[in-house]
Amino acid sequence: MNDRGLKVLEQYDLEIISTRRGRGSYLCETNQGLKLLCDFEGSEKKMAFQNRIFQRLKENGYKNVDTALETKEGKLVSVDRDENRYVLKDWYAGRECSASSERDILDSVANLARLHQCMKFPGEPREYQGIGLTQELERKNREMRKVRAFMRKREPKHPFEQLFLSSFSVFYEQASYAQEAVRAGEFDAVQKKQVEEGMVCHGEYNYHHVLFLDSGMATTGFEKCRFDDQVVDLYQFMRKILEKQDWDIRLGLRMLECYERIRPLSTEERKILHLRMVYPEKFWKLANHYCGSRKAWIPGRYQQKLELLNRQLGQRNNFLKILE
Repeated sequence: MNDRGLKVLEQYDLEIISTRRGRGSYLCETNQGLKLLCDFEGSEKKMAFQNRIFQRLKENGYKNVDTALETKEGKLVSVDRDENRYVLKDWYAGRECSASSERDILDSVANLARLHQCMKFPGEPREYQGIGLTQELERKNREMRKVRAFMRKREPKHPFEQLFLSSFSVFYEQASYAQEAVRAGEFDAVQKKQVEEGMVCHGEYNYHHVLFLDSGMATTGFEKCRFDDQVVDLYQFMRKILEKQDWDIRLGLRMLECYERIRPLSTEERKILHLRMVYPEKFWKLANHYCGSRKAWIPGRYQQKLELLNRQLGQRNNFLKILE
């Protein structure tokens, strides 16, 4: 965002006291509190859906979310004279959750459980829904096989490609197991039931989107919120933390215990959590990123991440056995 984007602030009915640059955005001190002005490439219709969810959350007692403000003309998206699009959101002075602090991690899990308790909206039209887990895993496994077939034909092979091919059977075995177990257990019915009951998931709940304030916590980054199985949020948060913490079993169990103290999981939800954890998501992501990259130059970080995955495999498997 360039400084010219600040002109769109004139479209809002508030007084700007000061502005300062953030990461690809501007923090704005106003007479209505702290706001965040950022570029917007999404759908105004989806933003309106988010705001309706935020309103319900506030009615249920969860107030610290990044609600989009309307312009003087009642629009959620402002446009400058160069047709650049922006959104102005409520924001909060706080710090992000630290992925290395156990206290922060557990507080963030408890925050997610409280959020999930509030995110049930049976009266809301269900136009934004997640895909079924069976369909999701089938697609990902198909993509992994496609990448393997491509790499096999490549000559000469990059060290990353060699390591990927030598590691493939171990990770794909877990991927196939998860896919078959999900299909056999008919777990898509669990998601369907939650969608019918109006349960919403955040969609991208991670430590970057949890802010610790002087009093309380705030949750941001709801761009991918949808009607879906709420276990998706818990799984995503736990997996990313555990990858950074070398799949620390004690920490993983504490996170699960902390969540269930507030929102207990059903037997089916626990099984889904386990199967999502079994699925080698990071391995699939590397395959996906490789597929979309320039093959003439493969980033060194791909090799580093794959080496780390292999080093963590034993500890990850130990955690999965206990979680089962």
